[in-house]
Amino acid sequence: MKPVTSTVRTLSAALAMTVAAVPLTSLTAPTPASAATQATYYVAPDGDDANPGTITAPFKTLRHARDVVRTVNNNMNGDIHVYLRGGNYPVSSTINFTPADSGTNGHRVVYAAYRGEKPVLNGGVQVTGWTQHSGNIWQARLNRDDKLRALYVNGKRAHMASKTVSSAGCYGTYTVTAGQAPWAWESGSQCDGAKYSLSDLPAVALNQDDVEIKSATTWTTAIVGVRKITTSSDGANRVALFQQPGAAIAQGPPNGHFKADGTHTFMNAYEFLDQPGEFYFDKTNHRLYYYKSDSEDMTTAQVFSPNKLSTLIRIAGTSTTDHARNITFSGLTVEHSDWNLVNVAGSVFRQGQQGNASSLVYAKENFHAYSYRNVDLPPGIIQIENADGIILRRNTVQHTGADGINMVNDVTDTQLIGNHTNDIAGSAVTVGHPQHVYIGDHTSANGEKYPANVEGVCKNISITDNYLYDSAVLFQGSSAVSAYFADSLSVRHNQIEKTPWAGITLGWGWWNFDGSANSVRPGVPTTTSKNNTISHNQIIDTMQVLGDSAPIYTLGSQPGTEINNNYIQGVPAGHKYGLHPDEGSAYINYHDNVLHLDPNVNYAINSGTWGRQHDLSITNTYGTINKIADKNVPNSTIQDVRAYADNVWPSQAYSIAVNAGLEDAYKDIVPRSRLALQDYVLPASTFVGKGVSSIPVRSAGDGSKTLWLAPSGTTTFAVGPTMTKARGTATTIKVPPSVGDYHLYIVDAQGHASAESKSLVRQR
Repeated sequence: MKPVTSTVRTLSAALAMTVAAVPLTSLTAPTPASAATQATYYVAPDGDDANPGTITAPFKTLRHARDVVRTVNNNMNGDIHVYLRGGNYPVSSTINFTPADSGTNGHRVVYAAYRGEKPVLNGGVQVTGWTQHSGNIWQARLNRDDKLRALYVNGKRAHMASKTVSSAGCYGTYTVTAGQAPWAWESGSQCDGAKYSLSDLPAVALNQDDVEIKSATTWTTAIVGVRKITTSSDGANRVALFQQPGAAIAQGPPNGHFKADGTHTFMNAYEFLDQPGEFYFDKTNHRLYYYKSDSEDMTTAQVFSPNKLSTLIRIAGTSTTDHARNITFSGLTVEHSDWNLVNVAGSVFRQGQQGNASSLVYAKENFHAYSYRNVDLPPGIIQIENADGIILRRNTVQHTGADGINMVNDVTDTQLIGNHTNDIAGSAVTVGHPQHVYIGDHTSANGEKYPANVEGVCKNISITDNYLYDSAVLFQGSSAVSAYFADSLSVRHNQIEKTPWAGITLGWGWWNFDGSANSVRPGVPTTTSKNNTISHNQIIDTMQVLGDSAPIYTLGSQPGTEINNNYIQGVPAGHKYGLHPDEGSAYINYHDNVLHLDPNVNYAINSGTWGRQHDLSITNTYGTINKIADKNVPNSTIQDVRAYADNVWPSQAYSIAVNAGLEDAYKDIVPRSRLALQDYVLPASTFVGKGVSSIPVRSAGDGSKTLWLAPSGTTTFAVGPTMTKARGTATTIKVPPSVGDYHLYIVDAQGHASAESKSLVRQR
């Protein structure tokens, strides 16, 4: 176990030790030893909802099990357990958990995987009957009558057929008059289409209204739907006419808007189908086309299409005083949600000035002026609102059409522990809502989403020991963890890996709600975001596509907020940073963070005063470069980065890296295909000097294995001046006494050695 560093971590470590003490196969169906059990039910894919729900005569559906629980949970004298046997559970409509489904009298209702089995709540339908159409393009029938934006082949996402071209600029004008419709908040004119070279953009024969166009800015992307593709009257250009009013809404905002000129990526036409891993669905003829790779066999491939369902599980009360509460979901796989973008008056689009918030109305003024009432968040495959005491433990959430786990309004005292998210279209985890800049400010005329008795800040949420992999695969301006206005949010010991933009974004409001004379509400500062913690996370390969952000990014005033002991790796060169306290960031304490960056990033720390940042403390930062935008921030202490250009760290920085990321009891949630055990055990490079005989490492967790420090290229292992060893369960290893660089190897009981670790130990 790693050293305990805080009260919260002590609890986390204690829970991890409890879990580690039982066989691995039982982790998906935890039952606290001290908890009484009132009732136990079983569900199985081959069951029958007319059955009594016993292990020998199980129910068939989770929905029916929930309904049965409703009849016995009003005055509970122990926990109620519902165990789902392994297999596929088709979900054709959202399964809602309401206040009527709550645990009562301090007890919980627990929906868990049966020991050692994998139940899958599946929002998709399997596509079978594939035949060769032409070359590597195969086809199958799909009974669906609208656009398809996602497809999954052998567990991997396929992408809509696409083609990237250059726009020759605006074509036509679409005019909006304020008040003409509920979405028309302002007046203005936007492009009604765009024109292109005839040689760049082919004619599209079918379903032109399914075509989408994506444009990108520095930190986000925008998508508009097409209503028609034609040729200009002079025959000189191909013309794509946009779906309206959605395209006007997407073009209106001052930032992050869709651009009618520049580089455009067209998506979703058969004419673009020319690369392995692409698909196209012809809704008119119900034919699905897939361009397979040479290694794929479509006669045996497992192919799933989402089935028009954006949210599979919804946990929600009705108000701030009527919550769904005390419900646990454990060991479940939830996958294959659908989403066909924002739809306003029959037009589809997706545009947000920043993050995963999407515009809903035509407004050219900056969204601050509307207190963010002109935006909303996309749906999560698991959606939680007006709820407390919810626990999601060791679930797998993957292959989504929009977001992953959304806790957007009035969610309190809730825990995400040991979950694995994968292939998430937008944000893997969302906390809070942009409109929570103020709570309870709804009127009948101001456009606020939540009535006063429904709106509440998300508070006391713990996101701990989760593996968040491959987020924002469709909506690249989303971060893996998107936290808006939150109180006492804790994001600790997570491994966040592979995002096109930021890893964790925390806060909202910029400086525009600081209560100053030129803020939106002078004398009335926002106070909802505070006491948040981002600590001991390992954040890998973020900022891979877009720019002007960082693996950890903050906005707005957040008194009592701590960002510490995080280990950041893999930020590439360009307009990117290691840490970015952006506009309005205030009362935040950053310390003891390690930034393993490409030396050609713009800044290790992008701090400054352009957005009225103040009262920041950024100290004891280790990084590849010492490059800070501006240290002269009011009432702030911003120290130079302790730079090590070769990313071989001193013991203090190395210790931060070793203690960041998933705790030992949760490393099993990383699929073995993505876990190089030698790199888990030695997660960073370090140097030692005279008098240092050993270094800490992470436990490999297997006493039959042996850890070795040895020179690069070693194939025969023997203890000596250049080699040392330790048991596979060790948390320290001696350093070879001879001067040199040493890598870590793991040798199993049969003498098979792993590859050498990426990191090294340098004896000086």
